Amino acid sequence: MGRTSSSQQRLLTAASDLLWEKSYHSVTVDEICARAGVLKGSLYHFYDSKGALTVGALQHFWQTVAKPGYEKHFSRANPPLVRIRNFLNWLQGLQREKFRNIGRVLGWPFFTLGCELGAQEPMVSDELCEIEAAELFYFESAVRDALDQDIIEPSDPRAEALSLRAAVEGILARARILNDPDELSALTELPMNLLRPKASTKSNGSLRRQRGGSCFLSELRHQAALCSMNPHSLPHAPRWRPDEL
Repeated sequence: MGRTSSSQQRLLTAASDLLWEKSYHSVTVDEICARAGVLKGSLYHFYDSKGALTVGALQHFWQTVAKPGYEKHFSRANPPLVRIRNFLNWLQGLQREKFRNIGRVLGWPFFTLGCELGAQEPMVSDELCEIEAAELFYFESAVRDALDQDIIEPSDPRAEALSLRAAVEGILARARILNDPDELSALTELPMNLLRPKASTKSNGSLRRQRGGSCFLSELRHQAALCSMNPHSLPHAPRWRPDEL
């Protein structure tokens, strides 16, 4: 595939922004073209339908915003629970930035678009399913590593990852409904609240007894501060890897 042209790049950026800020049915092709500064005829040179453009916009948002966030914060250079916590802090910061810029909490575009469309647009639905599988992979990999390192209570890693993802989307949706960025603060403690860290954890090569979640949380913060952010490939790819998307 050749390089994306400047006009096509502007269309993808405009479409992904507008779909995030509004909704699939409320955004028009004319509105996308106007924001992109591109003639309508140029849009149909690249995409034969609004659905095809939406698929391209979702892929654009994944490649330019979501995937870099996942890759950075879920690096294996970070301890497993720190990966999740760092990502959720990044996600909260992103939501707050959008709130400052446009005055509304937007939620996560893949989830809001999926809730709006369901299976009404099959090509869009298929793309959203691929992205959801990618997002779940990162969470499940972190949970598997936490289990391997014996820092959380025994559990089904996929079920735990699904629970985490559901909780994240629920918090984002609630903040969006209430248009209250302070609701996003609940994201920070999700790993501690849902994954049941053990009372003891390994630190500096020795097993240190931790009394209560607050001590363990302090240790996580300490580890996060010491972590480098060099990207590493993730382990335990069950049936799918994010770089296949």
